[in-house]
Amino acid sequence: MLSNINENFEQTLAGASIIAIGASLWLDRDYFFWPPELTETMNDQRLDITITVLGLALILMAVTGNRSKAWQHIFLILCGSVVCMLGCTQLWHAFLAGQMRMAHTVIGDVIIFILIIRAAYKS
Repeated sequence: MLSNINENFEQTLAGASIIAIGASLWLDRDYFFWPPELTETMNDQRLDITITVLGLALILMAVTGNRSKAWQHIFLILCGSVVCMLGCTQLWHAFLAGQMRMAHTVIGDVIIFILIIRAAYKS
């Protein structure tokens, strides 16, 4: 199991980060606030749980040695899409809502996205 984690380190690290992001969003019910018309939709717990489950699935694939390349690719694509959209939403908040404190989280999302791209390239 440890050799699988070591071999798929980028995927494991990205999955753990996505789990942490999903859990953080799930705990903070008022994270997204702009535009006001979309706050309910963006702060929906179902989205947060979905993000967490995707991170768990990505780690599970890495721990099991990515036995199914098709499922690995599906989860890498889904996680990459989620992280990219989350980063775009946070960038939207940073510039359009004037909340530059969210710019730091965009940097983290870009790094996670790079890890996912690297894991996809290695697969």
